[in-house]
Amino acid sequence: MSLRMTGERATLRDWVPADEAVLPDLLAPHRPWHDTNGPYRGRPTEEQLAAKVRRTAELAGSLPEDLPTPRTSLAVLDTGSNRLIGEVSWYWECEPTGWRRMGIVIYDEVYWGGGYGTDALRLWTGYLFETTDALRLDFATYSGNPGMAAVGRKLGFTEEARFRNARPWNGEVYDGLVFGVLREEWLARRDGLG
Repeated sequence: MSLRMTGERATLRDWVPADEAVLPDLLAPHRPWHDTNGPYRGRPTEEQLAAKVRRTAELAGSLPEDLPTPRTSLAVLDTGSNRLIGEVSWYWECEPTGWRRMGIVIYDEVYWGGGYGTDALRLWTGYLFETTDALRLDFATYSGNPGMAAVGRKLGFTEEARFRNARPWNGEVYDGLVFGVLREEWLARRDGLG
C-alpha cells in the first residue's frame, strides 16, 4: 500500500509518476531554495538535477511493497491543493550505530514561512521514530538559514552543535548547525508530557 501521512498544512506521500513532470521546474538552478540548502557547495548542474529527476522517477515507478521501510524520501504536498512543494529524506550519518540524519526542502518558495516545513518535519520525525529503533534524529543546516533553525526549535529539537565560521559563502561566513531530538523527548512532547 502506498504511504501517505496528512498534516494540517503538509502531506507526505510516496513519489508518483506525475511528479516527474513537475520536478524539473521545482529543482531548476534559478530557484531560491538553492540559496538556503547548502549553497556553499555550489548550485547543482543541469546534469545533476536531471539525475535527481531520474532517481525520483525510479522510486515513483516502484510498487509500494518494493519500497523500503522506512522510506528514504517522500514527496511533500500542500494538503489543501495536493500540489507538490518539497521533499523529506534521511541518510545514514553512521549506520553501525543507527544514527540517521534527516533533510527537508520546500522547493516552492511560495510556501516558505507558512508552516509547511514545520508540519512536514513533524510528520517525518514521527514516522521515522515509529518505523525504526532510532535513539535520536537530527538535521544539519547553517546560520544563513534561520527559517530551518526556527522549524527545529518550534518542534522541540535542541541545537546540539554549532561549528563556528564553518561555512564561507557569498562574501559572508556562517556557522554550521545541527539540531537533534531524542526518542524519549519526541514521545514526551507527542504525548503532552514534555
